Amino acid sequence: MLIVCPHCGKKADKQPNAVNRAKRDGHAIYCSFRCSGLGRRMHKTKAQKKEEKRVYDIEYRKKHDRTAQRAAYHKRTYDPVKAAIERKKRMPHHVQYCRRPEYKRKKQAYDLKRRIAEYGAFGDAWRVLLDLTNEIKSRTTHEERQREKGTLNKTQERKRQDGVEKARASGRRKGRERPRRDRHSTAYRA
Repeated sequence: MLIVCPHCGKKADKQPNAVNRAKRDGHAIYCSFRCSGLGRRMHKTKAQKKEEKRVYDIEYRKKHDRTAQRAAYHKRTYDPVKAAIERKKRMPHHVQYCRRPEYKRKKQAYDLKRRIAEYGAFGDAWRVLLDLTNEIKSRTTHEERQREKGTLNKTQERKRQDGVEKARASGRRKGRERPRRDRHSTAYRA
């Protein structure tokens, strides 16, 4: 059958079954594979192509649903011990990947977005509080923040307080329980 190529305009001789199939499916018939590719590509935006692919994928998955087969195969062949060994082999590479600066930036942004979502309607308020806390930390030293919270030298303060309380309980002042003697003094010699 003689056809006119919708892309280049040339006349071409095609088999009747190809022409009939194209008409039945609502497709254009081209003179060559090259024209076919170019003709199908023309006059479609990227969004149109994506939408066509999305619809095609949905239809394909409906026709060829292999989820149950894959699940059964996984259940039959999965060995947790072997899987753990394989994961351990890849671990050093994963650690190196996680140390990359671009990954850290991406992960930090992802974590922040996730935490904001956890607070729901108060997510924006939490973000402002977080920014304020970071600004305060950047302007003060660790020692100043500890002193302000009352956690600077906490252990030493507790020991001192315990010593004072013990001294009060025994009726003496702390540090005056027994006079200190120099071991070289005559008081130790008999």
